[in-house]
Amino acid sequence: MAFARPTLKELVARVRSDIRAALQITAILRRSFLSAISRAIAGVANSLHGHLTFISKQAFPDQATGVYLKRWGSIYGVPAREATFSKMTITGTGVNGSILASADLFQIDSGLTYEVDENVEVSAGIYTANVTAVTEGAGSNLANGERMSLQSPVAGIDSNAVVASTVIEGENSETELAQQARIVRRIQFPPAGGNVFDYIAWALEVSGVSRVWVFPGNRGQGTVDVSFLELDATDEVIPGASKVAEVQEKIDESKPVTADSNVFAPNSLTIPMTIKLKPNTTATRLAVSAELKDLFIRDSQVSGAADPDKIASGDTFDGIISISKINEAISLATDEEDHVLVIPTADIGPDQGYIAVLGTITFQTLV
Repeated sequence: MAFARPTLKELVARVRSDIRAALQITAILRRSFLSAISRAIAGVANSLHGHLTFISKQAFPDQATGVYLKRWGSIYGVPAREATFSKMTITGTGVNGSILASADLFQIDSGLTYEVDENVEVSAGIYTANVTAVTEGAGSNLANGERMSLQSPVAGIDSNAVVASTVIEGENSETELAQQARIVRRIQFPPAGGNVFDYIAWALEVSGVSRVWVFPGNRGQGTVDVSFLELDATDEVIPGASKVAEVQEKIDESKPVTADSNVFAPNSLTIPMTIKLKPNTTATRLAVSAELKDLFIRDSQVSGAADPDKIASGDTFDGIISISKINEAISLATDEEDHVLVIPTADIGPDQGYIAVLGTITFQTLV
């Protein structure tokens, strides 16, 4: 039976009762010395109960937080994935022979700054330089073609530059919930020399990786292929070539030497939807969109990948997002009274190596 923590009011009543019994008196006046002592003792006891509640959670890795979670991670070799800094290549113009020095700073309109990695010289009127974000995390990532300008003038260098390519994408630090899940997975499925769970765990060690799928024997005996999704800010996205290469490097250094592994980004099967909705208000549309987004995060799987919970039977994911689940998600939306799902009209089953991705939602008013 779980322990029921007493409230502060209950603790005050208990202390007052104990004092009355010990002194053999019938009542304690509200503004008396004994009343003040009762409240002080009860307050201390309430604080201790709170501290014990906090400590009891830290005793379990799936509830631990802060430095206690980091300690659990260090014990099981599952450190938190730290935020990383974005690195990109920029191009600009200037006077031949002019030098853009390392540590020179560029800035974008939002105020984020980027530091030049090493000295570059203007040649034929242009220069190409690598810059690294001063602020860590995905918020510092920029798209090709975005403009930035020098924070302070540099002789012979034109102020404006343009992002040419991304070298490394910045990643946000891992949430405590995500690290808790990885530690629990490590406890439940300890390393086993290269089984499906090992490949999932290895890939999840890479910053930004959100979900992983494994294809044992995908290209014949001795092959193990891996696919994954990346968390970009708050959305799961199909990973780019640089992240695929990063996960491939991690798998190569972790896998058994005899295994032939290939990491690939899943193909996306985009599912547009048309929904007749009642009431067709902004709030209801946002609620429906959020529920559908959660559905695809929960249920979308890369088709053909091994189901780790049924690995002994050889079952694989079919990746289907059923019509009934879609209707259920819409019905769960706050303020939704009624709806008709116009598109799609049948269960969605992606081909092997594909994953169903939520597309554009078109809302119509249900009369």
